[in-house]
Amino acid sequence: MRSNQGFSLVELTLTLVMLGILIALSLPNLTSLRKQNEVSIMQKTLILHVNLAKSSAANSGQIVTLCPSINGSECAGSWTQGSMLFIDKNANRRVDPEDRILRVRSQDISHGELEWRAFGRRQYLQFNPIGYLLHQNGNFTYCDNSGDPTLTRQLVVNSVGRVRIALDNDGDDIREDSRGRAIRCS
Repeated sequence: MRSNQGFSLVELTLTLVMLGILIALSLPNLTSLRKQNEVSIMQKTLILHVNLAKSSAANSGQIVTLCPSINGSECAGSWTQGSMLFIDKNANRRVDPEDRILRVRSQDISHGELEWRAFGRRQYLQFNPIGYLLHQNGNFTYCDNSGDPTLTRQLVVNSVGRVRIALDNDGDDIREDSRGRAIRCS
């Protein structure tokens, strides 16, 4: 009598087929989870930068600018590509020799677009020495490239620099703006 110490080809093939089916069924959930994680990290980073800008302006007694930045040394590009936070002593939205860069956010968004919408279409935020925004308020809106409205997010920044996260108040998995309307991407 011989003892069997392995799997037959049929058993091994069936096991691999079942494993492939399980992976195929879980893959869409993993992709969605990864996108939600990316959006959550981006939101937390933006909140950190707005709060840091506000407190840095108050602590330094200087104007602090938060703007989109491709390279971390000048205000240019889109918010999706990154951002820069710096003490802007003359409020010209440029890093001059007497200014100090406080924080740089590199591109951390790969599946969507991030926009800042504010009065006057200003693509920057400036905080005065008491920590209030200079004549502006607005919102950061993230839109996923897939068009999935459940991945749309919005951070609202009021004139005193307080950040509020848009919530899903009606339970449909789509977040609403301050007027109770679903956040839409353009």
